[in-house]
Amino acid sequence: MTSAGRPFLLLCCWFVVADVCGSANAGLKIGLSQPGLNYAASVAVRQMSAKVQGASLPDQSGESHTPVGKVHYEVKNTRVGGIILSVIGF
Repeated sequence: MTSAGRPFLLLCCWFVVADVCGSANAGLKIGLSQPGLNYAASVAVRQMSAKVQGASLPDQSGESHTPVGKVHYEVKNTRVGGIILSVIGF
């Protein structure tokens, strides 16, 4: 199991235990802090960067009319070589 799936599994187990114990007032209270949000954002940025790095983009072609005439363009075999994402803050 990946580390990303563990919190979800723990949350599901918590709901099952609460249901089995017959808790009439089962609930969930979550506190979020700024450092926690910053950490989550930095993890998300790293994961998105890893997924996008080296990705292929679909071929594009078309025409555009400009003041100097008609322009035909084709963009083929494009790959993402690098990406820069930054966390702005909450």
